[in-house]
Amino acid sequence: MSGAEFGTDGQRAADPASLHLSAELRPRRLRGIRRAVHTALLLAGEALSLGGPSVAELVVVRTGTGAPVIRTPAGSLMEADELLRQIRADLDRLSVEEFLAEWGHLKA
Repeated sequence: MSGAEFGTDGQRAADPASLHLSAELRPRRLRGIRRAVHTALLLAGEALSLGGPSVAELVVVRTGTGAPVIRTPAGSLMEADELLRQIRADLDRLSVEEFLAEWGHLKA
């Protein structure tokens, strides 16, 4: 096998990113008055279908170490669900390099 078939960290370039990365939603960590304001805005926005502050962070981590690769606000409940679905689908179909080229701009 030639070196061109391997990614920068020695993994096979053809391997799907889902073998090396995973995506999950994590609750935002807010305290005190910020938490109360966030909850009020979220409830009002969802009730009026206006959206609201992000309900969670979407985090993509390396499966071997748990180290975050991407961390970004996930948006409203519906946006968070859709973003997680899109990212998981791309983790299954793209290599790590392709995935990071596609989604790396979300690093926060």
